[in-house]
Amino acid sequence: MLDALDAILKANDLVAVLGREVAVRLVDISGSGCLLESGSRLDKGTTGSLRVIFEGLEYADDVRIMRCRPSEGSSSLYYLGAEFLWTTSPGDRSLRRVLASLQATAVKAGKFETPRM
Repeated sequence: MLDALDAILKANDLVAVLGREVAVRLVDISGSGCLLESGSRLDKGTTGSLRVIFEGLEYADDVRIMRCRPSEGSSSLYYLGAEFLWTTSPGDRSLRRVLASLQATAVKAGKFETPRM
């Protein structure tokens, strides 16, 4: 068992991924990306999978953080500008596919204002 582990750790093509969950609030969305609000600061270039539950269904897309700005008047909130990554074609549960429904719901609720970045 130890020999197998040692061989894995000495491999030239060893790749590891470190992940964590970060709570965000979806503020705005477009066909190319979205604006998120978070209590966590994320570095530009950070990639991850964004999952949103809308009307009881989960939608997800891979994103890359392009901007991270502190919220004016708050020392614990950040606005994150994220672009959608085209790692796969948008599936049935892609955020890009549900975009029109999300926008229509936001307009009806009067919540379509976005903070300036």
